[in-house]
Amino acid sequence: MDKIKCLINMITAYIIYPFNKGRFKNRNIWLVGGNAGELFVDNGRAMYEYLRAKQQEEVYWVVNKNAKIAKKIPGKKLIKGSVKSYLYFMNAKVALFSHSISADIVPYLFVVPLINKFHKKVFKVFLNHGTVGFKVRQAMNQKTAKVAEALVKSYDLNICDSEFEKKVKTEIWWEVPKKSAVITGYPRYDKLYNLQIMEKQIFFMPTWRNWIKTENTKIEDTKYFQNIANFITNKKLNDYLEKNNIKLNIYIHQLMQNYLKNFGNIKLGKNIKILPKEVNITEELQKSKILITDYSSVAYDFYYLDKPIIFFQFDKSEYEEKVGSYVDLDKDLFGKQAKTVENCVNEIIKISENNFHYDKFMKQKSDKLKNKFLKYVDKKNCERVYDEILRRI
Repeated sequence: MDKIKCLINMITAYIIYPFNKGRFKNRNIWLVGGNAGELFVDNGRAMYEYLRAKQQEEVYWVVNKNAKIAKKIPGKKLIKGSVKSYLYFMNAKVALFSHSISADIVPYLFVVPLINKFHKKVFKVFLNHGTVGFKVRQAMNQKTAKVAEALVKSYDLNICDSEFEKKVKTEIWWEVPKKSAVITGYPRYDKLYNLQIMEKQIFFMPTWRNWIKTENTKIEDTKYFQNIANFITNKKLNDYLEKNNIKLNIYIHQLMQNYLKNFGNIKLGKNIKILPKEVNITEELQKSKILITDYSSVAYDFYYLDKPIIFFQFDKSEYEEKVGSYVDLDKDLFGKQAKTVENCVNEIIKISENNFHYDKFMKQKSDKLKNKFLKYVDKKNCERVYDEILRRI
């Protein structure tokens, strides 16, 4: 997004703000956004749909001007970075977002003197886009790390999945204030249902690797690309999928979408498909019988559904060294671990042959760990978040 244009629009909104007070008097405006304005997914979407259904607040979704998904988003929308979106934020009561308030709602406002008073005025709800567990805190940009830390600590409500996650967030992660961290469960889980679908489908969703860009490594030369390529072209896997009429859908993490063409050059079997960036992840999870991931928080969604997960951790040592995990990857994985392509293929076959269920030992381990990582499984997470906001404002 054009920084100069955003700043001009922000200043314009600030100048006209006093002359528009009458327009906004007694209006209960809530803004919702996520994924840097590009997508309409996960916790932000769940809360937006929940709020629209209640019809108690004046709700707007904040989206990028040229986002492909924009036309499919129902209800009222604001263009991120526009004069109107800044003006509405200055008059809003609540802002909910999944990545950061700067990325999702009001770019750069937090750091602009005088204008940043509106950051303090609006009640800010950090929905997060995934449970904090498999990734140790890392600022996207080291030059702005201190600003990012101050930003996260400034949020009025920071929702959590469990006591484990709350402890990580308040004591290790960004060390957020304990008064702002509340266990509500993540809103998007309310949308998860175990659908009875006859088609047999497996969902593969590896997370991103921040070091590939920083080390300026050619994508084809990385363990990340090579293991994914070797896995999805594995003959034993492809033969098994075709013989048993099982589909394997792959979603490349949005932060790795720049490399989508590289993955698109891989010759895929007829039962394997790479999904587009705009795909509805929740629907894919509901339709799938097995999830394959590595360190993605999407594992918690599948865990919520009580369906089998394979953690394909082909670069475990490198990941632990360069990123790290708050979850013990040796003791506390709530799914099967596979460190090689061959292991992963074999685990797929074992689980598939067992009617898409874990073996007895893994099932017991998974059940035992559930209370540690997921406090609520009652489809009332949106309600708890909403009630907590009302209680605090």
